[in-house]
Amino acid sequence: MIVEDEMLLALDLEDMLLDAGFMVVGQATDMDQAIALAEKAGGQIDVAIMDVNLARGSNGVETAGALRTRWNIPSLFVSGNLDEVTRARAQQWNPVGFVGKPYSEREVLSSLNALAA
Repeated sequence: MIVEDEMLLALDLEDMLLDAGFMVVGQATDMDQAIALAEKAGGQIDVAIMDVNLARGSNGVETAGALRTRWNIPSLFVSGNLDEVTRARAQQWNPVGFVGKPYSEREVLSSLNALAA
């Protein structure tokens, strides 16, 4: 699942993941959409690629917490807003990792491959 409110970045991430052989169940721009997507998938999602600042005032750390609590879905934070305070708040949800924007394809894929290992 991709949780990103910038459409072009979300599409770029989806293309990158599909090219690498991953399946993308969908995209969400805010917390409500992410929860609806997880619910629709029955929680059968391996990871949420999560931005920190989402649409409609949603927060990626809170969204990650909801996904982890309800379905045990881990998040990989991919954001330009990964200061120490944000990282510390996100750590409680045991994320896969943190990748800063602008990111490289290698950074994102190596983080996801570490999850699969």
